[in-house]
Amino acid sequence: MASLTKTERAMRGPGFFEISLGVVLSIVLGVALAAVYLVLKPVEVVKELPKEPVIGAVYFVQGAIDSNKSRQWMRKRQMLSEGGTADIIFSEEELNAWIASVVPQAASKAKSKTATPDPAAVTKPEPAGPFLLLDRPNFRIRDNVLQLGLPATLNAFGVSLPLVLQTRGHFAQGANGYVFVADELYVGSLPTQRVPGLKDLIVQRMLVSVEIPDDLRTAWSKLSLVAVEGDGLHLSLP
Repeated sequence: MASLTKTERAMRGPGFFEISLGVVLSIVLGVALAAVYLVLKPVEVVKELPKEPVIGAVYFVQGAIDSNKSRQWMRKRQMLSEGGTADIIFSEEELNAWIASVVPQAASKAKSKTATPDPAAVTKPEPAGPFLLLDRPNFRIRDNVLQLGLPATLNAFGVSLPLVLQTRGHFAQGANGYVFVADELYVGSLPTQRVPGLKDLIVQRMLVSVEIPDDLRTAWSKLSLVAVEGDGLHLSLP
């Protein structure tokens, strides 16, 4: 059959393929825009969940930081570093005190990078900041679940927007020791666990970005038990 002319195709209208392609592209674009909207949708940062949470709102409940309840973290870290037999339970206050001694806050990082400028370079334009500037991690432990929160700043098109990444999960025995298993992960207000494969990919990148102290990294492979129990992280050395 001879091919249709442009006039005939115009009179017959779009074919099944064109209609199907348009529908698919519309769905993909809609999903992408919805994902961007949820990522940028503000997260409510609170100390405790409200008694009546707002429907549709996503909350980031910060882990406690209390110097009175974290005094033993250095002694417990030393017990891990010594490598002998030890049975240790870290509270969220102790984990947050430990990470605070290792990772500076984002404001401190930015300040250290903007030291006294070279007079010869004052007229040069200031380079743009990183696309995603991560702040100090925050730990929270409740009801056998460990939460790792990463407040961040998203820099795009000359605008800086606050962003919170938060994941909750537990530990399981892996091929090379215990590994963190994320049960859920929110990027802003986007629940990535609803997108196959996305949650695990982002969690791996989050864990790589967290600066783990060298002594804990060394002791980790020797641990015979890593478990989130109640409101504490239980670590055991044989």
